[in-house]
Amino acid sequence: MPTEQPISLTAAQAAEYARRHRGRVIGAAMTLLALAAIIYGLALVRL
Repeated sequence: MPTEQPISLTAAQAAEYARRHRGRVIGAAMTLLALAAIIYGLALVRL
């Protein structure tokens, strides 16, 4: 990853980043949702 890029992004840059990394973002979100569902299910079973 290039580090010389500023942290603040314009709307166009943010949209381009989201489009380019959509798979990774969705994958991370699905992983977090799956973990939350598993933990919730285990908590329900133990009650």
